Amino acid sequence: MRTTRRKKKEKVQPSSSSVPSLQPSSKLSSQPSSVTSLQPSPKPLAQRRSKPSLQPSPKPSAQPSSEREFALNILSDVSDVSLLMDSTTPKGKAFEWIHDNDPLRLGPADDDYIQRFVLAVLYFSTGGGSWDDCNAPVNVNDLNNCQPSPFSSSRGRAWLTNSPECTWGGITCDHGVTRIDLRGNGLSGTIPSELQYLTDLGEY
Repeated sequence: MRTTRRKKKEKVQPSSSSVPSLQPSSKLSSQPSSVTSLQPSPKPLAQRRSKPSLQPSPKPSAQPSSEREFALNILSDVSDVSLLMDSTTPKGKAFEWIHDNDPLRLGPADDDYIQRFVLAVLYFSTGGGSWDDCNAPVNVNDLNNCQPSPFSSSRGRAWLTNSPECTWGGITCDHGVTRIDLRGNGLSGTIPSELQYLTDLGEY
């Protein structure tokens, strides 16, 4: 009886240090760090960088120069580019007018752009501004009904105004320009070669 009691007393019971030390450390040290540190960080970092830096830049920088170059490229089939860029020539004055000052604001891709340009070249090549009638007014909104030829009873609008070129005095159109009648209107200078690009023109 004595021997048995001694053996039971000598058995080592689990100490309080072994059980609590393993459970709290595994749960508290691994779980909170993985959940809190990995979830919030990736979303804000990826969203803030990509959108603001890439979108605003390309549009404003490309348009002003390319539009002028596009116009020169279109008109290079009609006129000498070096003359288009010389604002002292009739062709250069016509290009400056249609690109910068035309109140109708046609673009190079518009169907009537070349036709309107060619008529502007005709105006500046034949002393437009000193004609007897239908000269471009100081106020481009002043359409000025005019009679460009004493040999015709037809009337039209002043040239280089905000009206379509087919309504300008002396111009007849059927889709394209078919006739130009400025006889007796005090023209001086030379008829420009650009008129050949008015493909519907039959008489002038």
